[in-house]
Amino acid sequence: MRNGTFRSVALVALVPLVMAVAGVLVLQSQLRARLVEAVQTRLLAEAQGFAALYDQRRIVALREAIAYRSTRGDPAGSVYVLTDRAGAVLAGNLDGWPDGIAVQDTAQQVQIDGRPFLARAQDLRGGFGLLVGVSLLPVEQTLAQMRRVFAAFGLAMLVAGLAAAWGVARQAQRRTARMNAALAQVGGAGGLGLRMPREGGSEHAELADHIDAMLARIAHLFDAHQRLGNAVAHEMRTPLARIRTRLDALDLDAVARAGLDDEIRATIRLFDSLLSIAQMDAEAGNTTTLHPVDLGQIAAGIVELYQPVAEEEGRRITTQIDPDTQILGDEHLLAQLLSNLIENGLKYTRPGDTIAVTVRRDGAKVRLRVQDDGPGVDATLREQLFTPFARGFDTGSKPGHGLGLSLVRAIALRHGAIPRAPATEKGFAIEVEALHFSAQE
Repeated sequence: MRNGTFRSVALVALVPLVMAVAGVLVLQSQLRARLVEAVQTRLLAEAQGFAALYDQRRIVALREAIAYRSTRGDPAGSVYVLTDRAGAVLAGNLDGWPDGIAVQDTAQQVQIDGRPFLARAQDLRGGFGLLVGVSLLPVEQTLAQMRRVFAAFGLAMLVAGLAAAWGVARQAQRRTARMNAALAQVGGAGGLGLRMPREGGSEHAELADHIDAMLARIAHLFDAHQRLGNAVAHEMRTPLARIRTRLDALDLDAVARAGLDDEIRATIRLFDSLLSIAQMDAEAGNTTTLHPVDLGQIAAGIVELYQPVAEEEGRRITTQIDPDTQILGDEHLLAQLLSNLIENGLKYTRPGDTIAVTVRRDGAKVRLRVQDDGPGVDATLREQLFTPFARGFDTGSKPGHGLGLSLVRAIALRHGAIPRAPATEKGFAIEVEALHFSAQE
């Protein structure tokens, strides 16, 4: 599963969790304020009660009340200290007045023996000092317990959210992968007639409907274009044949007749090439009629066939062929592909130049490369050479119609291969990359 898909869905799942955590923090802050306020109310009531008792019954009664509270109450929950004018402890559950606690009218949060307290210190008439404190430890324990509960729920939400995100992302990725696999076959055996897989009434199904409509439209336009091209190429053969027949009846000298015959044959070959390209484009990627062939052996045979021609013209053809270069292919079509590439090299090289034919096994792939030492082609025109009637920038003086590399492309695509014209330091090269037969089993 792609990380990007999971991250996107996980982010959507985590946003509510982050908002929930923020809400819990706000709730905890408000709850603490309310609990402290309740403790402060209790503290104020107790401190005022002691002060009123002192006003009514003086120090003896106050001392007895504080002593009673100190012995009967929870010593960890409340603290009491009553001191005389000299600061000596008269009653309470502390040995002395805690450090850092000043007399003031409001309650203050302090630490006594390492524990949190809310305390109120006040002076009584006659120079007596009174300290009353209520422990905040229960408040902190309650908040800590709440944090633990929310943390457990938060962790559970996180795990559930990530699991849900993983499930949703996996499902979306599977649907997308199926659609990608189907689209990848459009240029293969499935062709433009292939249709997208569907699952329920999701957005993917709607997308599949749009893609299917687009493919149907493209297929219609492509078929119309192909039918027109085939019809033109086919229909032009008949008048050309008639022209040749009528030429036979004319009294032409041998030179003129030979020239006309050459032109007519070249035109017929042109239409034959167009028909071949159209036929192979229609069957691009369809491997049902192909069988295992050794591309290296085919290349060696074609090179052997062209070697005398190259030597006669002062060129040299070299080969580098790996063993076991089997692919699914048509031997006749692959021989035509190699012939076109070698003839292209012979046409655009000079005496003394070299044409290198390489067939290499690279893992699950077989690469054919034909490179020459000729003048090469401008980089801006390199990829356009696979288009019908496209020619290099310096080919105006060379015979031909610019269909050689178009036929190479059509044959390569017929085999599910990828043709390209890579950049070279010198000359011109064509590479064709196909899957090894073992990778297609």
